[in-house]
Amino acid sequence: MEPPATPAVHSARRLWISLAVLLIGTVVLIWAGATWRARVASAQVRSLAVLPFSDLTQSNEDWLAPSLAGEIIDQLARVTGLQVVGRTSALKIKSDAVKQLAVAARLEGSISQSGGRLHIALAMTRTSDGYRLWSAAFDRPANDLHTAIDDVAAAVAHRLHVDTPVPLARRYQPASQAYAAYLHGRYLFDQATPEALNRAQERLEEAAAADPNFVPAWAWLSIVREYRVAAGMARPNRLMPASRDAAERAVALDPDSGVAHLALGIVKLQYDWDWAGAKEELDRAVQAFPESAFALDWLGRWFQSQGRMTEASAETGRALALDPLSPAILSDAAAQYVSLQQLARAISCAQKAVDLSPDDAAARAALANVLLLAGEKGKSRQILEELRSSGAAKLPATQLASLEARMGDPQDARQLLDAAEDLPDDQLLPAVEYAQLAAVLADWDRLFSWTEEAYGERDVALPYWPGSPLVPKSDPRFDAFLAQMNLPAPEAH
Repeated sequence: MEPPATPAVHSARRLWISLAVLLIGTVVLIWAGATWRARVASAQVRSLAVLPFSDLTQSNEDWLAPSLAGEIIDQLARVTGLQVVGRTSALKIKSDAVKQLAVAARLEGSISQSGGRLHIALAMTRTSDGYRLWSAAFDRPANDLHTAIDDVAAAVAHRLHVDTPVPLARRYQPASQAYAAYLHGRYLFDQATPEALNRAQERLEEAAAADPNFVPAWAWLSIVREYRVAAGMARPNRLMPASRDAAERAVALDPDSGVAHLALGIVKLQYDWDWAGAKEELDRAVQAFPESAFALDWLGRWFQSQGRMTEASAETGRALALDPLSPAILSDAAAQYVSLQQLARAISCAQKAVDLSPDDAAARAALANVLLLAGEKGKSRQILEELRSSGAAKLPATQLASLEARMGDPQDARQLLDAAEDLPDDQLLPAVEYAQLAAVLADWDRLFSWTEEAYGERDVALPYWPGSPLVPKSDPRFDAFLAQMNLPAPEAH
């Protein structure tokens, strides 16, 4: 039997217990204080970049990780007052260069799969000093990507204490096969190459066939079809009716879907030339996705088609603030600045588009055109020579000939325009390309003749033709064209 503890032993025990309690309390207070500070700091974040996720499972498809990040971006773009960097910029930028995007915080993550489960690890840090604002982990069935994305987006919104106009979770649960095909199609659309657009259409058709009630599949199928037409990969009258059908089906399935209204708005603007209907649809899309650079850019294009360049530039500027590394939005901004006769800004945007996509021959040709308008003939000629030697095959012959004609060598332009008179329809380029050649040559009769052909084709570039600096706006036939298109006269600048 042990001897009873002495008063000194009791005192020592009480001291050690007190110290242990004090230590635990201090740790808890420090943890609580750090947690509280992180919560307060998170609540102050009103601009966010969702960076590409790392895929720790080598056997995964290469599109899975960026697709998950892209869908979270689209979900958060529905939140008013939270500026979320657009997909193009966010999925291009590297973590160490995120300060270029001028956002308060960045969200990074990784995914891995094992045993039929998808594991997602997230970390949100403050951009200015790298302070960790939040971290979280999610474990979901690997065949339910849809729910995983919804849960992550909702958790991010909750952490930022942002008010959501509607629940972030979608109201419809698509079939897993359809959702995977849809994600892959969206990923391919973001690649923006002709080959990727073809494959994107195939995957989205597969998604719609696998689940005919899945609204985003129909909406993005419509959008991809229109982009293929705009890229000259299909004729408007052959593919745009199918684009309209897909958009109308999406709206019929869900009249409240923002992306469905966006798809239908693009069709009404580009092909139906239903200006009032297009504006209504695009307004509904922006209302549903107030922080979507993609939707805002299309609203800017609507104003551009109406000759309201100041408003077009404002909307495109909002889009560019959200997605500053998007070559497509930069190109739209450059075209609008040309119409506004702000050539220094036009050159800046066109040059940045080329810097971001140096292999894009069309972007380089657009820069050469802007430089020529600004009187920078030497720089423009240098680009022309580079296109002749390396990128000409990627451009329609008419665009290269147009540049050459504007620099004083009209021979190729005349030959192409003359030859077009005898070409069968299946060998002709879009009529608006020949109208461009005629405008460069100041052949006004053939300009308006080819413009009439483009009207019959319902060329998707025609709504923006009145804003071209090459069009003779004093010619009475220009007024007749505006009346035929039911377009107002462009603003004077």
